[in-house]
Amino acid sequence: MQTPSSGRLLFIHGWATDKSVWDGLAPEIAGKRPFLNINLPGHGGTLAWDEPTLRPAKEEVLRLLKKDRGPYLAIGWSLGAQTVIALASEFPHLFKAIVLVGATARFCATDELSYGQPKPLVRRMIMDMKKSPAETLQRFYSLNFTPEELASEGARGFIERYRYPGPVECRQTPPGCFPAFKYTEITTALEALYATDLTENLSAIEAKTLLIHGSKDNVCPVEAGRALTSAIKGSKLEIFDGAGHAPFVTEPKRFASCVKRFLDDL
Repeated sequence: MQTPSSGRLLFIHGWATDKSVWDGLAPEIAGKRPFLNINLPGHGGTLAWDEPTLRPAKEEVLRLLKKDRGPYLAIGWSLGAQTVIALASEFPHLFKAIVLVGATARFCATDELSYGQPKPLVRRMIMDMKKSPAETLQRFYSLNFTPEELASEGARGFIERYRYPGPVECRQTPPGCFPAFKYTEITTALEALYATDLTENLSAIEAKTLLIHGSKDNVCPVEAGRALTSAIKGSKLEIFDGAGHAPFVTEPKRFASCVKRFLDDL
């Protein structure tokens, strides 16, 4: 019989990364809970990211969860957090609790709500990804960190891990190692970020929610985290002072402690 704090824990990474961002942290946070660390489509996942919506990401998650009983506990970062938000609002009983890291309901700013990335900048990034993914991603990976964080071992390791052509996966059939990333599909995932707006459905989320955001996040500004906290009933926001978009990379001990406290209180 499960205890109140138990349940399968799901980890979902961000855009242009893979499940290895959670290496080390996933087992530490999960403790005795079973956990699943997944790759999204185009990022090493099984399905194809073949349209500029979150549908492929949602289907990848649901495909992996369908053999297990919920409700689940989910931790999503950036694009992974958007995937969790979309699923939690569409299927309110799927998750018992969710942790949203560097999250936003809408990646691009609008005339009504100014926080987020300017649309012309994201459109230019999409074009740059189609022309030169190596240079485009090198610039993007650095944006995940503040100038101070870039000097840290965690940030340097992160950037080196995803240096173009990115991570590889090894298969027995056919034998050999192959690039895990499909950059055309990762570009389509960026187009999904450009087009997605989840602000209208946030009130449907019933899962207990913790948001963790860096105060100096240049990818998804901390105002996006505050807006989510206001819109998701009963949610709590933990701000990491001075941190950028990936506080779990630069402050892993504090991050793990924060998440474990939240999960233990369920």
